[in-house]
Amino acid sequence: MSKPATMEEEREEDELTENNFKSQDKEPPKKENQEDIVIRKKEKGKIVEVNTTNLQKNIKFLKSRLKKGSKIFAVAKSAAYGHGIINVANAIEKFTDGWCVALVEEAEKIRKISTKNILVMKGTFSDEEDEFAQINNLWIVVRDFYDLTIKIKKGIKNLFIKLDTGMGRLGILKEELPKAIELIKSERAENLIIGTISHFAYSNLEDKKFILEQIKSFSEMNSFIEKSLGKKLIKTLSNSAATLELADAHFDFTRPGIALYGISPFGKNKKFELSPALSVKTNVIATKKIPKGYSVGYSRKFIAEKESKIAILNIGYADGLPREWWENGIVYAKGKKLKIAGVISMDMTAVLCENVELYPGDEVIILGQEEGITAYDIAEKTGKITYEILCSIGLKNS
Repeated sequence: MSKPATMEEEREEDELTENNFKSQDKEPPKKENQEDIVIRKKEKGKIVEVNTTNLQKNIKFLKSRLKKGSKIFAVAKSAAYGHGIINVANAIEKFTDGWCVALVEEAEKIRKISTKNILVMKGTFSDEEDEFAQINNLWIVVRDFYDLTIKIKKGIKNLFIKLDTGMGRLGILKEELPKAIELIKSERAENLIIGTISHFAYSNLEDKKFILEQIKSFSEMNSFIEKSLGKKLIKTLSNSAATLELADAHFDFTRPGIALYGISPFGKNKKFELSPALSVKTNVIATKKIPKGYSVGYSRKFIAEKESKIAILNIGYADGLPREWWENGIVYAKGKKLKIAGVISMDMTAVLCENVELYPGDEVIILGQEEGITAYDIAEKTGKITYEILCSIGLKNS
């Protein structure tokens, strides 16, 4: 396996002001004249399509936003946001500089395809995982001081210390750093530490003042660690939003997630040159006519105002379709917009099909780029976030 890549240590010191949040004036990548490559996979009642051409366009665009000297590590946790880890790894392996995952089991899938560095952001949880990580040269995040103690005792290498700069979840607090440094030096474990990582408290950089405070804190904590250990460390802080808009936070590499999959962290009104890569379809399993006054679904939330034809779809909330979607939800079939009729069941959904003739086996689009069924649309109408929509309705076990 390859050794941890040497990252560029020197970078320009730019003044941190709110003006740094303005978009960089860079040309988007040129569009290629080729047919899109789409991977299609069936999982239970849903048919998931992943546009790998769009994945490649997205990562190229994200790389065009990088500060000179910074790199990109694609985030592929949670089944690559529902797109499937293997699908994504095969599609963008030659474009990404490395990988970020949450779990060792996710890293294991990528390691079969890629020899590039993989950062495991929740770290390891067992001796078996530690052994796999060492054999496969994974970069391991240290969750807190206790975890640091355990990892040093085991002699685990390629450690990234998680620094809590304001997220309040994992990480060592600023006031804990002297104790952590004392432990590292007393155990002569300086060689085990290769990097640091932190996490923004806003996925969309909404509170600019707080974001700038986090950047400052991260920089100060790193300066203290590097001076104390007498070595340079690999540093990573940026999420999708910062990759797109905040060069001061790029450090050695950024960690774009949602933007890689074509969804803007700033919402549908600020999409950049990003192309969604996920579509979800299902099949009709039955059709029927119901008389006026007849109800459909649990709790009889839908009552037919006239004789109506409905189609039953092979998908429900167990497949990730938000149950709340029934009130405003639509789907598309044969180019026509169909309204959901009644509460969404565990593994079935009913739709009205007055304006189109449907038969068992016909495909229906649940999530796509058609008006009203984008991830932005479904999230907005159900009170959820786009991240949740992709991870819920996409692939689960790939």
